[in-house]
Amino acid sequence: MKQENIKGFTLIELLVAMGLFLAVIVLASGTFIRALKIERQAISLIAINDGANLALEQMAREIRTGSDFSSTGKEILSFTSAVSKQITYQFNANSKSIERSEDGVVFQSLTASNVLVNKLAFITSGLDNNDDLPVRITIVLSVGSHSKNLENIFTNLETTVSPRFF
Repeated sequence: MKQENIKGFTLIELLVAMGLFLAVIVLASGTFIRALKIERQAISLIAINDGANLALEQMAREIRTGSDFSSTGKEILSFTSAVSKQITYQFNANSKSIERSEDGVVFQSLTASNVLVNKLAFITSGLDNNDDLPVRITIVLSVGSHSKNLENIFTNLETTVSPRFF
């Protein structure tokens, strides 16, 4: 009996090939899972920054049209709005949020629940009638996330607003 040259894979070659394939799949899936985690963190940071920018823009818009500014401490700003309402902005250290009030009694959160406000400060100039400086209010804001994955990441925002009416 003559044995022909039979071509094929041996069991050892098949096991080595499957092992290499499995290693490549494990590395690729690990990279994919890591990329998904980073994407979720980036989306969370974008949402936090959008919420902080929205609150900052709302405060700046109202300050721009306000008058009779007063600041009791760096974390509280009161003024009369364009529609003659007494507006107060303050930092609530317990809920880590920015609050707004139209009557000085009932405060409502201005920031979304996913935004962790680390710092809010109103730096004022020109409020004293004797200094001849235009009124300027600088809003300093530091925001982060309640998420454990992003707990040590903070974004610092700052803007200076001058009222339209002197």
